[in-house]
Amino acid sequence: MNRGYIYVLLCYFLIGISYPIAKNAMNEIPIWIFTAVTFLMAFVMLYPFVRIVDKIKLSRIGPKVWLAVSVQSLLGAVLYTVFLLYGFESATAIMASVFTSLAPAAVLTLSSIFLKEKLSVRKVLAIILAVAGVLVLTLPTADGSGQNTWLGILFLLLSTLSTAGSVIAANKLNVNLPPATMAAGVCLTGLIFSLPMAISQGTAFDWQSLSASNVTVMVYYAALVWALPYAFFFMGVTKIPASASGMAIAVVPLAASFFAIVFFGEKIHVTDCIALALVTLSIVAAEAAETKPVSVTPTPSGTAA
Repeated sequence: MNRGYIYVLLCYFLIGISYPIAKNAMNEIPIWIFTAVTFLMAFVMLYPFVRIVDKIKLSRIGPKVWLAVSVQSLLGAVLYTVFLLYGFESATAIMASVFTSLAPAAVLTLSSIFLKEKLSVRKVLAIILAVAGVLVLTLPTADGSGQNTWLGILFLLLSTLSTAGSVIAANKLNVNLPPATMAAGVCLTGLIFSLPMAISQGTAFDWQSLSASNVTVMVYYAALVWALPYAFFFMGVTKIPASASGMAIAVVPLAASFFAIVFFGEKIHVTDCIALALVTLSIVAAEAAETKPVSVTPTPSGTAA
């Protein structure tokens, strides 16, 4: 098997299994603090590779490249993550992973609106399947006790739209950096974007309440959600077709569902299974090979490579 496939699949697998872990962490750690601290940790982990392996000085990267990295970081990392974490407060990890997998269909929709790209019958089918998956997930909220669930769905939708928006914004931006440097740049700019809100939350947060398990979760998230998956993605995405990378997103809900059920005791409902199937079919329809190659590929958090 092409190593590119292995790298991208590993990337999405690591992201998928992190969903129930991150959801559990949100019970004790403020969201913006969690985001900023994990970005900082990930950057510290990646920086030695930037200097020693890639032999690049970040100060010598041009402003246009930093602009492209910043757009990808703001939409595809910061807003994606923050909305996702807020969604975790009132939605299951399984539901969140399904929403993440709506990204290809969301990109198709936004591309037709903002980039004036034509929608083929196959693309329309992908969008319909994705919307159907979302509608199925909303069915449990009909019991009248689901106000928080609806709020969770709203945040998860915003997370997915941030992912799709990063792809649209990056359509005309070209970044040519080594994998570790690109990942480090995303983490550094992500830290800068999230720092003001983290400082605001930090003034009222009891830092002594952080336990060893909290710190362990943040180190895990920094290494196995930011640093390593981003590096894996940028190592593999140039070696495989864009369609294959898009379909690999289906690994996220599958890994998240398995991990949440086996290790965190979450229950999977019939609606979850139906939604998983619909969204997976949507990804296949959205990313199936066409006569014209796809030019924009979502990164692990949705940005374009």
